[in-house]
Amino acid sequence: MRTLPRWRDRSHGVPRGIDLAVLYALVVLVVFAGLHTRSLADRARFVQESSTNLDNLRRSPFRVIVLSSVVVPHWVGLLVLVPLVVGLIAVQRWLGRLATLVAFGFGHVGATLVVATVLAAGLTHGRLDPAVARAPDVGVSYGLACVVGVLTARVPRWARVPCAVLPLATLVTVLVLAPDFTALGHVVALLTGLGLAVLVHRGAARPAQLP
Repeated sequence: MRTLPRWRDRSHGVPRGIDLAVLYALVVLVVFAGLHTRSLADRARFVQESSTNLDNLRRSPFRVIVLSSVVVPHWVGLLVLVPLVVGLIAVQRWLGRLATLVAFGFGHVGATLVVATVLAAGLTHGRLDPAVARAPDVGVSYGLACVVGVLTARVPRWARVPCAVLPLATLVTVLVLAPDFTALGHVVALLTGLGLAVLVHRGAARPAQLP
């Protein structure tokens, strides 16, 4: 049976499993601080250029996918950073650094690409305003939604269904009542996390193969 991870490094007394969350939070805060030293016009231009809208994805997809994940344009957006840091620490202490990166990456990138596909289809068929191709879309919330989904595999069995259904029902309700591309992205990111949770649960339940 695998033992629980030690949360402290005996040689340094530093909590383990927090490096990704701390580094990510620091990057977001530095970008936020730098952004708010600029004028309103420069700030809006930077957010627009960092957005994963269709125009930017066509020109420089890799740059905007990475940059959009660390740009928080408003103070209220920093509130989302708190539960995300807690979630990243929980996932890293449980599954490790690589799995944490994969979970966050799947949530942010997967939701971004699904939303872009839906928007492109809507524009092609004339169902959306062409201005949506330039709409700003930045922030950390897609990653948070995916991490929440992954962590449903960590709760006791009796609580897994409620922990999966409640946030999913909330996000779907938001999507129905106020449909927009960010609401769709949150639903996709959470579903991605729930799918990863199923894989993690099956992998943990599978008996180890002896060589």
